[in-house]
Amino acid sequence: MAVQLDPALRPAVGSLCRTLLQAWPHGRELVKWVEPHNLHLTVKFLGPVPEHLVPRLSEVLEVLESFPSFRLHLVGLGAFPRARGARVLWIGIQEGAEQLGRLARRVEEALEPLGFTRERRPYSPHLTIGRLRTPAYHPELEAEVTRAACVEVGFQDVHSVELMESTLRPQGPVYTVVRSYPLRERG
Repeated sequence: MAVQLDPALRPAVGSLCRTLLQAWPHGRELVKWVEPHNLHLTVKFLGPVPEHLVPRLSEVLEVLESFPSFRLHLVGLGAFPRARGARVLWIGIQEGAEQLGRLARRVEEALEPLGFTRERRPYSPHLTIGRLRTPAYHPELEAEVTRAACVEVGFQDVHSVELMESTLRPQGPVYTVVRSYPLRERG
């Protein structure tokens, strides 16, 4: 389950990545960057779903259509678990983080009766932009993450959530929308 990044925000994300790479050129070979057309905010990772379960899954997720649309404010560069020894590079969510968290909980509640287990860790709304091939300490990366912690990326209205299928290929994943769930328009 995912919220796709508004294509209008891709240039700002690209600019942030280019600035990071100017400060940390080794990132070109040390990071597997998410392709711009694949940028999305994961609401819940489902893993492999048996084919026979897809119709029931699609049906129970219709509950999302009563969830109100909301606005996201993407701000700042960050890293998991932290800048020193980073494994994942991400852009943070300022406004809308609470709504995205409630949406993730609603998805978890809907899917639990189908056998999908709830996440053990609390939901952390973010936009993954890259994954380090081998986590290690990179002083230039740590400095740039600290410097760019408040960099403005932009706003996005969230009007739908997508059930996505990912097909892994050597050149990178291919994401396909299985079904889109429109959210209730704000009044």
